Amino acid sequence: MYPWGLDTSDNWLREPASPMRWLIARIFALAIIILAVFTSFSAHAQFEIPIALDVRVAGDKEASRIIVDFDRPVVGMPQLLEHPWRLVLDFDRIGFGFDPEPERWTGMVSDLRWGDMSEVNSRIIFEVEQPFRIVNIENVENAETNTHRIIVDLALSDAETFKAALLDRMRTSAVVNRDGKSGRLGDPSAAPSRSGAFRIVVDPGHGGIDTGALGRGRTIEKEITLAFSRELKAELETRPGIEVIMTRDSDIFIPLNDRVQFARQHNADLFVSIHADSVRQRYVRGATVYTISEKASDSVAAEIAESENKSDAIAGLTFEDQPDDVSDILIDLARRETLGFSVQFARLAVDSISDEVRMIKNPHRHAGFRVLRAPDVPSVLIELGFLSNADDEKLLNQEDWRAKVATQIASAVESFAALSGREIAEQRVSK
Repeated sequence: MYPWGLDTSDNWLREPASPMRWLIARIFALAIIILAVFTSFSAHAQFEIPIALDVRVAGDKEASRIIVDFDRPVVGMPQLLEHPWRLVLDFDRIGFGFDPEPERWTGMVSDLRWGDMSEVNSRIIFEVEQPFRIVNIENVENAETNTHRIIVDLALSDAETFKAALLDRMRTSAVVNRDGKSGRLGDPSAAPSRSGAFRIVVDPGHGGIDTGALGRGRTIEKEITLAFSRELKAELETRPGIEVIMTRDSDIFIPLNDRVQFARQHNADLFVSIHADSVRQRYVRGATVYTISEKASDSVAAEIAESENKSDAIAGLTFEDQPDDVSDILIDLARRETLGFSVQFARLAVDSISDEVRMIKNPHRHAGFRVLRAPDVPSVLIELGFLSNADDEKLLNQEDWRAKVATQIASAVESFAALSGREIAEQRVSK
């Protein structure tokens, strides 16, 4: 007899001496079955993903070739990063079976890093000593070894040309996959064509593994932002000449950079990110409209921006795909007059919302929100209220209150479309 009372004979599985022993026996047997199934599934899944078998680089300081061998066909999507100069290859989940020797490489690539970005994405990063351009990317099958190669040819360039290529890839890269699987850089031709309508991208904050803030009454931010965004979309669609696209319409995770890219790929005239945050000061309440700035307008704005900018980290993503120098982005925003458009809409939104809704003191604020950094799309982040405040949380859960706020924001969008339509049209033509 074991200490917890189970008979060691075979009979304890078939004829337990008591109902309690019968229950424990069944639970124990079920646990063994579940463990066996899980182990089998894990082992099977391990061999279901493609494996990177080898990686090598050859060439000189003027031109280099990167070769990555896989055991089956894969698609690697390139990105460019600077500070330092890097080539990134993004994949659906892959395994890493290589042991590279960069010290034996010749050419422009100085170092290599690799790893999983999430449960469904992997990444290989090549650090390059000089600014470069991508000459060619191709997939080649090696019939002799039954392997598949991704070959990337690089050539020496200059910093200005590299920066232009980086911005161009940012502008034309796709990013949101609606089935909740991995995001993927895509063909810019996949973006919807212009309809002549004013196009707004509504971005329900958080989603999926990233739940956002939690209210005092256990309200979950990601659920409130999605519910409100759906109401805002429905209200906007009643206004003539306005077209609405949402970054997500279900409970999926979308990285911050992907939200920005989504707006850019869809040639948005306006990007509005919806949130309902939480702060330490429980007395703070009211709606707020944020625009981007290198320096936060106040401590509350700084705290909220810091919290929102951690969304990717919560989902297990790194910040490798984010420009390191925020000031470069702000300079570009100012040059394109995009920041001016953002501020213009923020003021319209504050004026409209304040007619019906309680606002925080100094309701137009600014901070370094990563989700607002599109250089050519006017962007604002609207905090509907604070889930850390009991009164705000109660209102956020009321459908009639959300509908009232949605109507006010839609009116601000309508006014902005009428005021800025000519400037935005001219801006788009000049791209």
